[in-house]
This record gives sequence, structure tokens and C-alpha cells, in this order.
Amino acid sequence: MRYTFGQAKRSLARFADAYGLADVGEAINIAVDELANTANWQRMKRVVRMNAAGPYLALPQDCDTIVRAAIDGRPVSIKGTDYEFLQGGPGDLDYVPDGYAPLHGIHDLGYYASMFDPPEAMPVAAFSVSETDGKLRVRGRLDSGDTAGAEVAVNIWTDVGEMPDSPSVSAVSFASIDSVVLPTGAAAYISLYGYLDGEWHFLSRMHPGIQVPEFRRYRIPGFSDEDDKTYRVLAEVRARFLPMVDDRDTVPFDSLLPVQYMLQSMRAASIGEKRDAEEFRVMAERGLVVRENTQNERQGFVVINTQYSGSLGEASETEYDNI
Repeated sequence: MRYTFGQAKRSLARFADAYGLADVGEAINIAVDELANTANWQRMKRVVRMNAAGPYLALPQDCDTIVRAAIDGRPVSIKGTDYEFLQGGPGDLDYVPDGYAPLHGIHDLGYYASMFDPPEAMPVAAFSVSETDGKLRVRGRLDSGDTAGAEVAVNIWTDVGEMPDSPSVSAVSFASIDSVVLPTGAAAYISLYGYLDGEWHFLSRMHPGIQVPEFRRYRIPGFSDEDDKTYRVLAEVRARFLPMVDDRDTVPFDSLLPVQYMLQSMRAASIGEKRDAEEFRVMAERGLVVRENTQNERQGFVVINTQYSGSLGEASETEYDNI
């Protein structure tokens, strides 16, 4: 059974209050985030389709990691961030060696403060559909390589995507973005754009409940040099939990008991009861494992790691966890 954020707050308030967690909603968000990151849960997976118009691919904020992928209908491997540094490997994939086949795989580039960097040094501007107190704090590198920061006011969109005539832009031109800090109390998504010579360049779209956003970037080595070339990317991703804000937001798990146990674990840890904290945490994880094993039970082998040592996968008759 699924629950809304409002239902979860009403049901778990006595646990949060009894254990000294003053803000019930904030405590539940922290507990769910901890649970979501303890394993690669089936309920935290999504299948997404994207069109890649260039060699660099950025996931939206609610997606954390590509687990499996296919490009133009063909399954490809996912290479780690260390792939370029392997002895006998391809080397720097910004300079693809001769004969390197397109669609050879997808290369993980790690986490960044924005979905995309500006194509060249330019001022940045922020937009939202709602009034926001305070400004964004953006820090990045200049063309010279020096780092600098700027306070960026949030412009208001009358229609989403329709830029105002005289928007407020940063006084600093950024060649890359190192960090972004959203103002406290933002009520709606905030979008960041670069602006140069009358043209806008999309950089990222950020959830109001995450004050320090980050995004996962990937690269498609050997991307075609054909004009207007686009690849179709089908990906299974591990979803990133975004804080629940509205009472009608849904809790990602189908039971509140694991969330309750995680709240109790958090409280026990805060007062130094390490054994109790660990026991409650194990109870929380075990509760989700048992549910997933029941929900995922089926005939045949289950592939639990498709990237196992470059093989087709490692099969198990008894395990259902993706690793």
C-alpha cells in the first residue's frame, strides 16, 4: 500500500515527536533518503527514454545512476569514471582514438553542480514561476581559470520558458559551474541559464527542496560527427529521492514500517545508542528486502549484475537484489 507525505506525517508523528525530532516532515525526508541509499531498490528504479543530440548526456535531478542502457536499440556497457585511466585502455575520450566505434558504450563522468556547463564564458541567470526570497549563490571558473562567485537574483517567468525583456544576470561570466546554492524557502523549481549575445543556454533545472543541487553526467564516446545526429537512449536508472514538500507527494516505498525503524535508528544514533541504532537500521533494511523478494519472485534466473567483469551477467536463483 502506498502512502502520501501527509499520511506518513500523521502516522509517524508520534515516533518523531517522542524521539525529539521536532520537524516531522524533515525527519521523514531524511529517513526515506537514508533508506533509498542503502541498496539499489526495485522501487527506486525507473526506465527513461532520452534523445542525445551530442556526446554529453546529463540526467535530470530525480535520476542518480544509469544501471543499464541501450543506444538506438542496441544494449551497451556502462563504463566507470576510471575507464580513461586503464592501462591499455582508450585514454582521454575527449580525443577518441582512430577506429574507436560509435556506440561503444556510455562513460560515467561523475557528479556536477549543473546539468551542463556554459559552452563558453558567459553570465548566468535564474528563473522560477514563483517569487523567491534571497538569491542563488553560484561559484565557478572564469576563462582565466580563476574561481569566482556571484549572487544571482531569481527572475519570475510569466510563462514558463518565455524570457523577460530585461532579466537580471550575474556580473560574472562563468566558463564552468563548480557549485550552486539555492536560497532557503524556495517554493518552485528554479532553472539556470547562461546568456550571451542575445542567446540563452540551458544549464540546469533544480528542485526547491535541495539547497545544494548535483547532477550525474555521462558521455557517449565516438559520437557521430554527422550534422544534427541524434541517438535514442533507453536507460534503466536508479532514481534519486527528492524531498517531499506537498502533503500529496508520495512516499516511494509501500510500507511505513521501514521508515519508522529508520526514524528510531536516527534518534538512537543521536544520543549515542550505537547498538540500538544499528538494530533499528537493520530492521528497516530487512523489512524492504523481504517485501522486494516477495514482489520479485518469479520463475527462471535473475540477473543481479549485468556489468559483472564484462560478462553477460551473474545469475542467482535465490537473490533478487541488484548490485
